Amino acid sequence: MLSKSIQAFNDRVAADPQLQIEIRFSFREASPTITSPMDFLALAKIEGLDLTGEDFQILVQQAYQQWIEKLDPKMSGFFSQIHGEKELDDRLKVCQSSHDVIELAQECGVKLSEDELQRAAMVAEAISGFSFEKLWFRGLGLIN
Repeated sequence: MLSKSIQAFNDRVAADPQLQIEIRFSFREASPTITSPMDFLALAKIEGLDLTGEDFQILVQQAYQQWIEKLDPKMSGFFSQIHGEKELDDRLKVCQSSHDVIELAQECGVKLSEDELQRAAMVAEAISGFSFEKLWFRGLGLIN
């Protein structure tokens, strides 16, 4: 169960298109305004929400778990593999296109298609509340 502060944050993000844009575009910019969990927590505070570091960690972990559990086995295996290795995870985070992700997957011995990535993006979009997965797929242009 989410804490009241996490639920309040998710509700605020869901109800405020301007805040969604601010968060989304911060992660896409060449010089993003949110570059760390502390920046994220500062934004929440500006918005009148009192998130702690622990709240942030729970928020991120729960969103990731919900997403990964809803993926097909091939996709969940790939993203779990990537997430489990810091070097690969860092490389995934800087992918700028579906093509970049597909190439990284091939290096890991996984054959992915654009359609499979699109389905993973749709699963992320369907998860309620904030998630880095949504931001990442938006950065790839797979969801709006």
